[in-house]
Amino acid sequence: MNRSLAIMSVALALAGGSAALAQAGPPPLGVKVRLAADPHLDAAARAGHEALLQSLASGGASGGWFNLQPAGLDGADFEHCTISAQDPRTCASRLLAENGASGATIVVLAYGKGEHARWLCIGTGERPTNPGRQGIAFDLDAALDTGSPRRMETRAAAAGCVTGAGAESGW
Repeated sequence: MNRSLAIMSVALALAGGSAALAQAGPPPLGVKVRLAADPHLDAAARAGHEALLQSLASGGASGGWFNLQPAGLDGADFEHCTISAQDPRTCASRLLAENGASGATIVVLAYGKGEHARWLCIGTGERPTNPGRQGIAFDLDAALDTGSPRRMETRAAAAGCVTGAGAESGW
């Protein structure tokens, strides 16, 4: 009787463990990211864009999609791309190539604040794999408000932006 109970306990533990593993999903994607904000943005807007990016990290309080790693790129160089007369994507792609960026390295160009926020996510490839997802417009305040019904939708769009640029980088 005790042996049957022990076998049943082990079987339940194994079944419960695999159910928990199945719910946990795949491991987060490792990605090197450099956020470069429009230099005309105030400190609060810059911090908001950084907070949204960090909310996508797997270690964050609300979970996330990515294991964010430093890109080893100078943000000031890429900030210039947000105000350059040259196309921002072309500017960032050129700088990625000049810096020898490879693999899943992504630059997120951040613009605007409040309801006028935008991201353009650029990978190391020659052209975007999904231009519609690699440029998003959103309400930065709603993205950071844990009570906002648009928060999850905005985080998902931001994750799609990063994922699209990751695919461009050859994930």
